[in-house]
Amino acid sequence: MKSGKSGDPEVAASEDQLMAQTKETAIQFFKEQYGLEVEVTGQKKMPSYVADEIDVEGHVKGHKDQTFNISVNYKTFETKNFVMSPELKEVIEANKKK
Repeated sequence: MKSGKSGDPEVAASEDQLMAQTKETAIQFFKEQYGLEVEVTGQKKMPSYVADEIDVEGHVKGHKDQTFNISVNYKTFETKNFVMSPELKEVIEANKKK
């Protein structure tokens, strides 16, 4: 069960839609910025009094050691607070040199 989920079916549906949109935003970010195919393994919606964000975590497809965590604003769909494992950082830096 996702955190912060409401018992109201309309609210639950809109939260599911937000989760799907932020997941797709994160996937597109990695594809466009780094040419990487990633798999999202988890999402957590922050309480609205903290931030209008959903934290998205995952890894590069086929490389479970190349992990990331990124925040997606669910109102603007901007990404920020990108954190990566040392293994993913190594791959990104190697790709920049090409």
